[in-house]
Amino acid sequence: MLSGRSLIVALGALLLAHGATAQIAPIGTKGAYPDLAIDKNGNLHLVYGRSGKTYYRVLSKGSPLFGAEESTGVGASADHRQQPDVAIDSTGGVHVLGGSLYNRKIGTSWGSPQAPGISRDHHMAIDSNDRIWVVYRGGQVAVKSKLASASVWTGGTNIYTSGATDHIYPDITAGTDGSVHLVFRMLHPNNYDCGYLRYNGSTWSSVQWACKQGSPKMEEGPHIALDKNNIPHVAMPEGNLRYNRRVNGQWLTPVTVAAGAAHSRSEPTIAVDSAGNRYIGAWGGKIWIYNAGTQAWKQYQLPSVVPGGIGFVDVVKQEGVGAWMVYENSQGVNKTGAGAADLVVVRVQPDGTIQPYASTNNSGLSTTSTVVSASAGGTILYTMDGGTAEANKFAALLMSISGTTPGTALTNNGLLPLNLDPITVLSLQLANTPMFANFAVTLDGQGKAQATLTVARGFLRDLIGIKFHLAFLTFPVTDFASNSVLLQVGA
Repeated sequence: MLSGRSLIVALGALLLAHGATAQIAPIGTKGAYPDLAIDKNGNLHLVYGRSGKTYYRVLSKGSPLFGAEESTGVGASADHRQQPDVAIDSTGGVHVLGGSLYNRKIGTSWGSPQAPGISRDHHMAIDSNDRIWVVYRGGQVAVKSKLASASVWTGGTNIYTSGATDHIYPDITAGTDGSVHLVFRMLHPNNYDCGYLRYNGSTWSSVQWACKQGSPKMEEGPHIALDKNNIPHVAMPEGNLRYNRRVNGQWLTPVTVAAGAAHSRSEPTIAVDSAGNRYIGAWGGKIWIYNAGTQAWKQYQLPSVVPGGIGFVDVVKQEGVGAWMVYENSQGVNKTGAGAADLVVVRVQPDGTIQPYASTNNSGLSTTSTVVSASAGGTILYTMDGGTAEANKFAALLMSISGTTPGTALTNNGLLPLNLDPITVLSLQLANTPMFANFAVTLDGQGKAQATLTVARGFLRDLIGIKFHLAFLTFPVTDFASNSVLLQVGA
């Protein structure tokens, strides 16, 4: 184990060699209409259109860089009608839809593209039984499906035919319980509204209206996401950005999240994380977050990192708390035609913190509490788990008072999600004292260790409300950096 002096030397080396400010930057890919999916192992999958074709890249969990661009063999329309979609089955198979074609990747190889016979306005999802569903404009709303491993699609089924428009702009998602949920835009009875249909594993429901037949016109197009309890949440562009969710089989009264913020083709995509925080991203890089702790919506802005504006945004939940977002950033972003914008991927936290994607999609650090009482004090347990790849390596649990953004860049293009400051130095100087027990430790054969922070009664009485963040990394510092966890001083 390193001595206290060695720890200070190591930290100094960290600050001098790796303490560069982490920057949000394009991922090195140009495209349009990007779409994200996350698989059960935490790998992030990205597709996007460029010059009439759909391309694919993956950010493997724990990797600081996206993999190389791959051609999927399917097309991509120059507008909303047949934009790229990606979905991942339970075996890790990658399924891509773009233009009028579908293809899948098993292992390292892409198959031969198929023409499943779908028209415009399509989107795709995979249910918990590994059945792929595609919704598209039929007469008026139609679906096709097939097992992920199969080649033959079911015949197109019209599941809603009563509306009076063929510009449906649907979105579809699937639950962990075999259910499938979709929303679409439809003229009903004499105004555009947001229709909702649910498949319960055997049959499709009758239509419900998520907008409650409100007076504003539903624009193009509404989007849907499920929370951990398979409850649907919908973001709806009506000029105003509106939001609703379905509870006990009924839609609640829609909420106006932002006035005048979601016009035609704003495409407000939505995600809900495991803690119930809700994230909406829309054209122009506007994002809104409903923080489950404060129970309030708040608006933020994605950063423009190259000359020009921000175009379309897509969002998916992270494994735990937070969301991934991808967005177009270029002088050529255009609502009515796909160009070739720089693509930027970021992580977004419930408090509006926006981090580079290289802020590591590792997890690894958990805690028994995110609050410590200034008056009562207490002991908090931290569990470090770097996995077997970090077995028997030296690890340091670091603390910061200056936040997690932009973080500290590491030489492997990864990022430690802490801003290093004097509190970081102090936590290392006091590592392995009774207050900071096992903050400097050798991980066991499984890559695990536990540390404790013990705060004396009244010790933090002048720091009520202050927020600390903790994260650990293994040495040398090019190896592994964990997620960060919060510690707030309460009364």
